[in-house]
Amino acid sequence: MAEKGDSSAIGAETTSMAEKETPSITEKEASSATGEETSSMAEERKSLAVGEETDLEKVVERVVTTSPEDDATYKTDIMNESKRLLSLLKEMKLNQTVGLGRGDGDRAFLDEQPVILGSGQNWLNDGNLKCAMVDRVLVELLLEKLSSSLPDQNEAAKDLQMLTKAKPSCREAFSKLNDAISRLLSPLSLTKVEANPELQEDLITTVLNILTDDHNKHLVGGHPRAIPLLTESMKYGTDETRRNAIAALVSLSALDLNKFIIGSSGALAPLLEVICVGHPLAIKEAASAICSLCKVYENQDKFTKIGAVKIILQKIKEGILVDELLGVLAVLSTHNDAVEELGDPDTFQYLIDIKRNTASEIARKNCIEILFNVSMLEKPSFGDEKKKSRRVV
Repeated sequence: MAEKGDSSAIGAETTSMAEKETPSITEKEASSATGEETSSMAEERKSLAVGEETDLEKVVERVVTTSPEDDATYKTDIMNESKRLLSLLKEMKLNQTVGLGRGDGDRAFLDEQPVILGSGQNWLNDGNLKCAMVDRVLVELLLEKLSSSLPDQNEAAKDLQMLTKAKPSCREAFSKLNDAISRLLSPLSLTKVEANPELQEDLITTVLNILTDDHNKHLVGGHPRAIPLLTESMKYGTDETRRNAIAALVSLSALDLNKFIIGSSGALAPLLEVICVGHPLAIKEAASAICSLCKVYENQDKFTKIGAVKIILQKIKEGILVDELLGVLAVLSTHNDAVEELGDPDTFQYLIDIKRNTASEIARKNCIEILFNVSMLEKPSFGDEKKKSRRVV
């Protein structure tokens, strides 16, 4: 019995000593250990990212500095490397979202996320040289997809529309890439422009987006298919497509050379047709286009000859966009043929009534300008001078 008691005592003492010699691991220490492990993993990922940075830079540099004339294997070798670049971009760990303007649930290009390199530098910050290089590669890839299957075309057109809306460097890329405007418009050139309304809307909107870049205004205005396709899209397509096609013509007409090109392209009559029967938002865009185009006398002459004054007066009498359409009449009122129509006694009196009764300062000023131009430019026939002199503006 004594031996058993002694044995128990010795066991207890041994256990007690073991407890003293082996300190317990607290939650704080466990957390610290986990943190060290996480830090180690982060360092490893950072190291991998640095390697990816070097790899990506090499690919991008080659893609953006190589042209078809420089390398006979451009279409295969370079585009394959570009696709590998795209894959790498998607796989890299990302810290924040790129806002491409898409709604919830929509598929966003590159998973809507920027690339954070090992150095902590964000490749997709605007103004960054690497950002512009990457964007040129992305635009090149998407333009290439526009020559693929219809699903690929739809997907690429949607991405181009969103990228050019969000990123100035993507808009600028069109002036840097080989034959970019032709490739952008090619799906609309191969069939009826309205055959695929969604594709048409995305491509026409992309054209509008890229026209914020002045170099692109020259390229699009000088392209033999661009303005005819915009003109067709004013007549056929969704309401959004029609408005954006007209807005694109407004943007193009900022250049004097383009005013002449548009005026000779067959776009004037469709613009006037929009004034006749278009949606108010489309009419507003069309009014802006006509005002801009009529800064060239040749276009004033053409609009007057196809009945612009009569059509615009009718819409004003219907109370539709009175301020904007009076602005168009003010521009046209410097043309002799328009003055003859506006100098009709009933029309002249109607404009005087608008000036006197309107609460709109814009409408009042436009009426004064029209009435002044008519009074100064109208050539009264023999015996009508006294009648004209009695007009009270």
